Amino acid sequence: MREVAGLEDTAVRYRLLSLQRTAAERARLESFLSDAELRRGSRLLDTVKRDEFMVGHGLVREVLAELLCVEPRTVEFCEGEFGKPYLRGQEELQDGLRFNVSHSGGKLLLAVTRGCEIGVDLEEIREDLAFRPMAERYFSLRENEELFGLDPAEQLEAFYRCWTRKEAYMKGTGSGFSHPSTGFDVSLLPGAPPALLGHRGDPREVERWSIVELDAGPGYCAALAFFSSPPPGGGRLGGGHSQR
Repeated sequence: MREVAGLEDTAVRYRLLSLQRTAAERARLESFLSDAELRRGSRLLDTVKRDEFMVGHGLVREVLAELLCVEPRTVEFCEGEFGKPYLRGQEELQDGLRFNVSHSGGKLLLAVTRGCEIGVDLEEIREDLAFRPMAERYFSLRENEELFGLDPAEQLEAFYRCWTRKEAYMKGTGSGFSHPSTGFDVSLLPGAPPALLGHRGDPREVERWSIVELDAGPGYCAALAFFSSPPPGGGRLGGGHSQR
């Protein structure tokens, strides 16, 4: 698994994986899925989305199973109040394994750590995206002012920086859209470090959460948010198996 720049001495790691697989690989990964996952996947009418669902869930199971030293099909999941996924049996442990997943443009982003909440978002950059209505609906007043104060040539990438940072934070908290996305600010200006800048509901959130940018390759934007200081531990996320 890949280290996060600036967090090399912590247990935060991530993997960026392709969802495009051969038929044999798809079958192998599909064999890891639970009956419920198979039923959900089979209901998807779009063949590309169905294949990506099956492959993505299989890959998540494979990576987490390696860290837990169990078989992929035996990995059990549960959900928080607002649907955030957890590993059953790990969610109550002080140093329990935490994970979060995002996918876009044929890629899957999986981040893991121990003992602290974590959230990620991955977005394929669409050059033709009509982002103004989305920004006006989901971004704060400060974010909109900064975004549309930029040169038009810089606005698209700034939009994606803002979007992924906000999504990563909301997924990390596990609250989703139960709290308004307009109620907090993240950095988006070119050259500004990723950060939670303000929170109207609870100003202490600024000190509790950190945001980092992940290298997802050309044409993609990705961010990771984590609660407080992740515990030390380097690559010691699991035992027994090597981390590929």
